[in-house]
Parts: sequence; C-alpha cells; structure tokens
Amino acid sequence: MEPVSRRLLRAARCTLAVLMASAGDAAVAEPIEYAVKAAYLVKFPFYVEWPPTAFSSPTAPLTLCVVGDDPFGSLLDEAAAGQQVQGRPLALKRMKSFSREAGCHVVYLGADVKADSLRNSAALVVTDALPSGTGMINFVIKDNRVRFTVDDEAAAQNGLAISSKLLGVALAVKPRGTK
Repeated sequence: MEPVSRRLLRAARCTLAVLMASAGDAAVAEPIEYAVKAAYLVKFPFYVEWPPTAFSSPTAPLTLCVVGDDPFGSLLDEAAAGQQVQGRPLALKRMKSFSREAGCHVVYLGADVKADSLRNSAALVVTDALPSGTGMINFVIKDNRVRFTVDDEAAAQNGLAISSKLLGVALAVKPRGTK
C-alpha cells in the first residue's frame, strides 16, 4: 500500500495537473492555486489528532471553517463533497469572524482576520503565510508550487497532534518545545 504522505501529495498534484491542463493562460493561476489549497485543506485533517473533548459526540462532524474573506468559492465545496475524516462527515462553514461556539476543527483564516481568538481552541489554524505567522499550517508558494510549513509547537498548544507523515512533507517544521 502506498504511504499516506505520498497519497496526499499525489492527490494535490493530480488536482493541479487537471486544472493546469484546462488552463489556457496565466490569468487562471490563482484559481489553480486555490484548488490545490482546497485539496490540501480537506486532506490535512486525516493527519491530525484532536483531543476527545473537541467533539460533542463520537459521530459529530469534523468542521472546516473559512473565516473572513473566502478565496475558494465552489472549489472547497467540490473538494469536500462526500468526504469522511476518521469516520466523521466533513462539514463546511463560512463565517465573517471566528466564534468558539461554531465548533470549528480546522480554521482557514482569510487575509483580513487575526488569529488571537483561536488560542487554546482545539482548532487547526491554516493561513496563507500571514506575516505574524499565526497559523499552525501556513501555505507558501515555492518554485511555483503550493507548499506549506508547520508550527507543531502552536498545534501542541491547542492540544493537537500532527502526524509525522504530514510533518515529513512540510517545507519546514517548527518542532514542539521551541519558543
């Protein structure tokens, strides 16, 4: 069986290849970027362990929230359609601002949102490499590819455990125990 990290990368590359084949010019580069990011967003939860208290019940959905500006449009809906993560249905929410009551497990922050209210929330915070570095996973563009860095220390502070398989494919990792 193929290693999980390779399946994650293969899925993102396949999505990118299909979109690039249909793209006629550079004007489509941004939608391709967000299609790849959407594919990553729905796959990241497979490699994260949440504390048991993060879910209201054993069958509660895993909720992916887009907070602030939504650059994905229907791309994220298409990537998430019918997905199950660790036996839980994947639910999407779009919000103008973060609310702990929303039950978000993965939070993608738009460029217009501050992450201060996400501390100690049991949420995996994903950003587009904000200057403040507030995300646990931060998307970056390197060599015209969507890549990501991981702040495992920040994830630990939120009670999350990120799989070594995901850490192994990250562009860079800030390990636990660093400040």
